[in-house]
Amino acid sequence: MPTEPTTPSEPGSFVTPEQIIDDLWAPRATQVLLTAVELDLFSHLAAGARTAEQTAAAAGTAPRGTRHVLDALTALGYLEKRDGGYELTLASRRYLVRDSPGYLGDMCHETRALWQQWPHLTEVVRTGEPTARWEEEATGREQFPALVSAWFPLSFAAARAAVAALPEDTRAGIHRILDVAAGSGAWSIAFALDLPQARVTTIDHPEVTDVTRSFTERYGVAERYRHIGGNIRTTEFGTGYDLVTLGYIVHTEGPHWGPELIRKAYAALRPGGTLLIADMIPDNSRTGPHIPLTFAATDLLLFTQDGDTYTQREYEAWLTEAGFHTVTTHDILAPSPLITATR
Repeated sequence: MPTEPTTPSEPGSFVTPEQIIDDLWAPRATQVLLTAVELDLFSHLAAGARTAEQTAAAAGTAPRGTRHVLDALTALGYLEKRDGGYELTLASRRYLVRDSPGYLGDMCHETRALWQQWPHLTEVVRTGEPTARWEEEATGREQFPALVSAWFPLSFAAARAAVAALPEDTRAGIHRILDVAAGSGAWSIAFALDLPQARVTTIDHPEVTDVTRSFTERYGVAERYRHIGGNIRTTEFGTGYDLVTLGYIVHTEGPHWGPELIRKAYAALRPGGTLLIADMIPDNSRTGPHIPLTFAATDLLLFTQDGDTYTQREYEAWLTEAGFHTVTTHDILAPSPLITATR
């Protein structure tokens, strides 16, 4: 591989462009994965197809293209080749086969929906003007119904881990839940499944609430839900809740409305109640992990006016200012730790 010129007098100066080339090729790998999921190739392999020809026949695709995609998936670590055929890895079987309980393929819809906007990032950085503003009501009502469905698998997996992370005595005291910016309802559904005594109120745009209802019906908890349609910035939350969830929403709201959302959550809780915040959180020096920082530099620049990912230190300051105490971090799903705070 070519290297940049170095001088013998510079110890340790040998360097290759491997990282740059890997990053520039990464979108091609993403496209291969999207195509495989959209054509359901993993499911056809799980159902018994082994060769490219068999997979193509099952998927209704061209054998040549199917072989190239399966070979690329093998090189990327999603498949293995054995005795002239292709086999699923454990991760592919668990997360990329359609009838698997852990199926994450729906997340491809989110990538596909946002893909066409990413090339505009250069102009957004130049001008400071996003291509859309998720925090604005009209945009949220138009775009979020499709997006929240795509986000459900990852949010639900994190939410199930969050339920298990809370102490048993805390879970036993949860009877009333407020799910703010509920989206698909992933965060509250996880609690509703674990806590038969819990009753849930959700707040989100009416168009998004239709999606919430569909997921609560799918999981058999719809009769324990009450839905409020409205903008989370202006809608009254009510009071007396045992648990308030802010799942992947503070980053959209920015440095003014994010803390305001935390203050509203504090007012909605009973004394001793718990606030749960899930988000992608960089370290306090903002040098890693890369996912929260890359998310801030892409999605939050492209689709919000003031959105950002916030550090543990920033969250602790906002929670303390709002009146919370006993702030706890739970490492449930890197790089998205769970923060809980008690009123």
